[in-house]
Amino acid sequence: MNPVDFRDITFSALKARGLEGLRGRVLAAWVAHGPCTTRQLATKSGIDLLTLRPRTTELLELGLVRLSDLQPAKGEGTYRAASESEAFAFLEANRLLATTGQRELPLGV
Repeated sequence: MNPVDFRDITFSALKARGLEGLRGRVLAAWVAHGPCTTRQLATKSGIDLLTLRPRTTELLELGLVRLSDLQPAKGEGTYRAASESEAFAFLEANRLLATTGQRELPLGV
């Protein structure tokens, strides 16, 4: 599945199908070990950093991983798994946006 497929799917269908492969493994690692940086998660989970970072970006775009509320002043960002309600809200908002058409830029004239 690619991000467009996830955008168009309902939350219950996503849960029923599950996340296969590396995305599912990385999401499970975020649930088990987050919040932390991607480097810390790679160490804790044993998933290679070069595998983990792109999957984390994909999960972030899908609303299944979020930036943690507390961010360091500098350095790497910290992430966490989204709660079920956060993921549901994100998927529903994007599904509705997809059915209503293109976003408009707020142009103050």
